[in-house]
Order: sequence, then C-alpha cells, then structure tokens
Amino acid sequence: MEFLMQRIWYSSVVREDEQYLIAKTSYLDSRMERIAVMRVKAANLEIEEAWLECLGRPGDMAESREYIEGLKGVEAYLGSGSGLRAGLQSMKDEVERSLFNDTVVAIVQAETFLFRERGYSDAVTYSKAWEEFYASSCRYYSNLDRVEITWGGYIGDTGREINLFGRGKSQQLYLDDKNGYVINGSLIDSFHQVSSSLKLDKDMKVTAAYGQLLRVPDAVCRESSQQMENLKGQLLPGMPKKELAYLLGAGQGCVHLIDLTYDSVKTPELYLNQGK
Repeated sequence: MEFLMQRIWYSSVVREDEQYLIAKTSYLDSRMERIAVMRVKAANLEIEEAWLECLGRPGDMAESREYIEGLKGVEAYLGSGSGLRAGLQSMKDEVERSLFNDTVVAIVQAETFLFRERGYSDAVTYSKAWEEFYASSCRYYSNLDRVEITWGGYIGDTGREINLFGRGKSQQLYLDDKNGYVINGSLIDSFHQVSSSLKLDKDMKVTAAYGQLLRVPDAVCRESSQQMENLKGQLLPGMPKKELAYLLGAGQGCVHLIDLTYDSVKTPELYLNQGK
C-alpha cells in the first residue's frame, strides 16, 4: 500500500485559574498546522476570547494569530452550533472552522470535573442530571435500563483540578494495490478509546467497515460498532454528517465513533482537493 495522507488532532482543557479555562485543539496534516484556542469562563462556559494560530511549514515557518471577535459571548456547550457558525462565518477553511467545534466538544467532556462551578452539589447529582438531559442521545444514554456502570461510577471518586481533559485523534489514508483506499482512524481521550477502518474501491464506495470501542463507560457502548456494517455499499464523498449519523445508529450509536468516522469521510476529500 502507498501512504497518502496523515491527520493529527490534540484537544485539551486546562484550568487557568478559579475563573477561567483554556481550551485548545492543535491540528496537523500534510498542508497545514493550526491551533484553535478558547478562553472560557468556568461557571457558564461563555467564551471570553478565541483565536486561531496559523503555523508555517518548511520554506516559510512564520506564525500568526487571528482573534475571532465573533465568538466572544458564545456559550461553548451543547447546542452552540448556530453561535459557532455565526462567529466563524468569515473563516473560509472548513478544517479551521471545525477545530473550534472540536474544542467545544472537549469542554463538554471536561464538564465532568466542573460540576460545582456548573451549579451541581456533587458528582452524583451531576451524573443524574446528565442521564435526563442526554437521554436517547447515544447507545449508553438510550439504554440506561441495561447499563451496569453509571458515569459517576466509571469516573471514580477522585476528580481533576487542573488538567481536566485531553483527546487525541488521527487519520491515515492509504492507496491499495487495486487503486482503492484504506482509511484508518483512532480516538483516545481521558475517558474513551475508539478505532475505525474503512476500505473503499476506486469509485469511493465502501467495501468494508470496521469499528472497535476499546475503552468505554459500559459494555453496552460496544454494541455501537455493529452499526459500521451499514456503511457497506455507501458512497462517501460529500456525505452529510446527519446522514452518516443515521447510518451509524444515531441515538443508538456512539457519538465518538460517528465523529471519528466523519473525520474519515473528510480525509480523502481533503487529499483529492489538495492544490485546488
């Protein structure tokens, strides 16, 4: 096989002080290196300031910073999609815009260790609130009657105070000996570990799809990997994320496997559009 392209992300959420968090997503691929950063109020997750750092490549290693004034005041939380889109409307590159969404996802995950700032008396109360708020949103929260380990039980009795969350993702694109493609994806973070692999023919139709959930809150989550079978025969280029989520089970699927597989959908598109 011929190695064509690699993509790497790393998201983190760190407590700056009692009032603020610094959340960022660093990204590298064959054409760019970027870092999306948000300074967020811990109590209400309102964005105080946000910026994009653009890092040069060999031949021109200059770096620059662009402040995103349109994101100031947006809540970095679930349902922030419209606020992010409005605040980032002047940013033309889709990958650059997506890095701010990845950063919000990291903040949502880090909330596990911010329950007091968010108005919950203890971790148990927070966990119960999420069971109501997030009901039917993924395999875990759609099957609470079968879940054996609560979210609070999974996290344990001790929390984090400074380094609240970290997540790494990667995508590797290969050309096989039949001019088809192989796309391998991985996600590992403070709570989860997920992998995926797609095989495509030369027309970009899926011939095989695999997923594995290696580290998850409960065994019920692993059932989501069966939904990858639904991708066989599908044409990937241009597939909207909502369509992909439907094929992967939507509320009966895994949001992390859906996100990882969508990264795989976009990877050959990026490769084939390089230089255009």
